[in-house]
Amino acid sequence: MATVFISYSHKDEEWKDRVMTHLGILENENILKLWNDRDIGIGADWFPGIEKELNNACLVIMLITANFLTSQFILRNEVPQILQRRKNEGILVVPVIVKPCAWQAVQWLSAMQLFPKDGIPVSTLEESEIDTQLANLALKIQKTVVETMVCRDVARNVSTKQPFIPPPIHLSGNPISLYKLPVTGDRLFGREKELQLLDDAWSEPQTDILTLVAWGGVGKTALVNQWLNQMKIANYRGAQKVFGWSFYSQGAEEGKQASADEFFQETLQWFGAANPEAGSAVDKGRRLARLARQQKTLLILDGLEPLQYPPGEITGLEGKLKDAGLAAFLKELAGGSAGNKVLCVITTREPVTDLLNRKGYGVTEIPLDHLSEAAGVELLNNLGATIGSKKDFHEAVTEYGGHALALTLLGQYIASILGGDIRRRDEIIKSSKGKIKEGHHAQKVMEAYMHWLGNSPERDILYIIGLFDRPVEAGAIEALKKKPAIPGVAVPFGLF
Repeated sequence: MATVFISYSHKDEEWKDRVMTHLGILENENILKLWNDRDIGIGADWFPGIEKELNNACLVIMLITANFLTSQFILRNEVPQILQRRKNEGILVVPVIVKPCAWQAVQWLSAMQLFPKDGIPVSTLEESEIDTQLANLALKIQKTVVETMVCRDVARNVSTKQPFIPPPIHLSGNPISLYKLPVTGDRLFGREKELQLLDDAWSEPQTDILTLVAWGGVGKTALVNQWLNQMKIANYRGAQKVFGWSFYSQGAEEGKQASADEFFQETLQWFGAANPEAGSAVDKGRRLARLARQQKTLLILDGLEPLQYPPGEITGLEGKLKDAGLAAFLKELAGGSAGNKVLCVITTREPVTDLLNRKGYGVTEIPLDHLSEAAGVELLNNLGATIGSKKDFHEAVTEYGGHALALTLLGQYIASILGGDIRRRDEIIKSSKGKIKEGHHAQKVMEAYMHWLGNSPERDILYIIGLFDRPVEAGAIEALKKKPAIPGVAVPFGLF
């Protein structure tokens, strides 16, 4: 089993324990073994013990603080051995910036890829965001350990001239792989009906695909994660295979926006295909559907929109899948072919038009827009809008149509700008563009933010963010900053 060595200052023991709590999930699943110097037994020689574990570790996590960077023991003994193994053997070293410190002045450290991104100290984040970042760290470590062990097995088999058989991705022994799904908060407001519909879809033999459709920020992924948590408690209600994948991040990767190649490569291997690379995209899609039906299977495809044509790009193709293999896979599932129960749950911003002719015949579509008044009030309260009568809050939810995204924006605006007083919502300016077909409630609050920010760099940043509907590469931002300005894009607020 892979050993992960945690290097830290004893003055930061609290943070070490917090990181180990998140990584402990992976240890419980037998994915890795954690080690820190507190594991040295009473009476044992501590220095040789540290050297031995450092030499055996496949990955090292450094908890970077001023305490760490001024510890003479760490700098003289641990760091040189870590850097030497990194140079000679290529082991991964993950520096986690825990507290504000002058890490940029340390040459060997500033040259590394840091966590979190851009070296933002974890301790400066909001409490909930700290746990989110540490959970993301655990998932990255899991992926790295899996890949490292696969590479070692390849090397071992090559040296002994034995054929290499790729191990399953789920090293814990459980036929469950959900690490690719995004991490969301643990609170869900007013989705009891949708949770029941998901339960029903799993129970009904005739339902093959269930699609959750809504704008970004409404809570599609949070709903699915909540349902998966309930399913886990019930031992996944008889599912023999549970696999999750998120396409959303592909919007930031050049050349992958309209391809499901990586999805098919990993999924076919996970389901036991002999030759995952063989065949055309359509062949792979059909083969995956047949493999899935060999056992009772639950599939989660999150954030499908990067692989769909967006509205307005090509008339008549809105929502259609760009990847032929993925289209073949979903059509094969929706066709109700013989085999065990398979339910594929999709989250997306656009209805999957390839499946329209199957709605009601194996395919169910659930739009996620409106919350009940009670759920809307609970959401506003949770976001920090707490001042006002019960009537005021219910009226606010009604005014904003119970739209989850609009209420989220409203609650944050009330809490951060209007002192948490829901009665002051009438100070939000009315939309100057009138009521548009979709999203006018959310647009109303966004325009209020723009008005409040005025002519400021923050407003420019908000405008830039609004130009994109998914993560983008830094080059896209740089293109906006270059002169001459792009007419109708960078001109409105005189960006940069």
